[in-house]
Amino acid sequence: MVRISEFHMLVSISTALFLATQTIQPMFPLYVVQKGASTLELGAIVSIMSLTAMVAKVPLSILLERIGKWSAIPVALLGESFSLLLYSIASSPLWFYPIRVLHAITVSAFAPTAISIASDLALAGRRGDRIGKFLTSFGAATMLGPFLCSLLLEYLNYVQILRTVAVIPLLGLAALFLARRRASYLSWNSEERVQPITFGSLRGILASGNVLALSFLRLAFSFSDAIFTTMFAIYASENLLMASSAIAFLIGIRGVTNMVFRFPSGRLSDRIGHRIPLVLSYSMLAVTYLVISESADFIILSIAMTVYGLAHAMRAVTEWTLMGESTNPDTSTMATAYLSTMFNIGGAAGAITSGLLSLALPIHSIFKIASLVVLPGALVPFLTKTNRPMKNSARSQ
Repeated sequence: MVRISEFHMLVSISTALFLATQTIQPMFPLYVVQKGASTLELGAIVSIMSLTAMVAKVPLSILLERIGKWSAIPVALLGESFSLLLYSIASSPLWFYPIRVLHAITVSAFAPTAISIASDLALAGRRGDRIGKFLTSFGAATMLGPFLCSLLLEYLNYVQILRTVAVIPLLGLAALFLARRRASYLSWNSEERVQPITFGSLRGILASGNVLALSFLRLAFSFSDAIFTTMFAIYASENLLMASSAIAFLIGIRGVTNMVFRFPSGRLSDRIGHRIPLVLSYSMLAVTYLVISESADFIILSIAMTVYGLAHAMRAVTEWTLMGESTNPDTSTMATAYLSTMFNIGGAAGAITSGLLSLALPIHSIFKIASLVVLPGALVPFLTKTNRPMKNSARSQ
């Protein structure tokens, strides 16, 4: 009963942090351009979060294994709120560079640790189900955030939205401390610490062929997704002449299916394995980017966003489930940080590349390149092997 409560608290806190990030995502490129940035500078600014996370995640995972995973949670919530406030006072594009570094460190400390805790709490043979439930917190944020952004844009400007959204992580922090006072399991002390791990642990993680396959998949997806994240709002605003609230609404549609299909995707992965869901996910993503590049119709774009969210949900849950089954629970935080780093590498490369390509190509052509990049992901799952679920340590019971 205690573990269920711990898991639900983790989901609630994660939802608060992710909701803040996802609420500003639809308007952030427009805000940066409003401050005087070119599309090339926009790509560079967007890439900073991934570049910083690339460097920070693995060292942070080692540190957090030593001092306790729960210790990252309050720091991340405070850092998220502070970062949003700093965005709101930026007066030129140059301000965004150091602020993005701070924001990246915050997210780097939180995301892999939270996923690792969720995986640690899973019972043998139910990891997909548990991770699917946990990732619903991110799915809920991707749904509610853009819709909240669309609503706020009707009444507030970009600066006011950033300051309003900065309150959300603080609500999560308040909930955490209230719960900590009532339940002893939420103390981040020595009871949460495990046997220290080092960079040498990466050798064992990389010995898995499944982890190498997952590395490629996450590189391909994050590269193409970064192109979408960086360029779609600018493309829809300048080429399709959409209002910023309509753009946020479209991204919210993607969030709806991203949330709704995360929990079923976990159960599907437990029942039929990982290959079919991954093949379907990457095939649908390739088609989606192609449709976005060709259509200016709001309804067709809405359908494309619906499929995008479904594929994103199925991909994310299946990949994290396969990672959990392919690595040792004692190095789960390191493995999670490594795989997250692969996502950051692809994200940084995709954001920078999209900015550079925008100097020579129309944005709809860049979306076609994203489709080509993600397409090989439909074949890579056939190179993976099915593993028996690992028995969890005492912490997971």
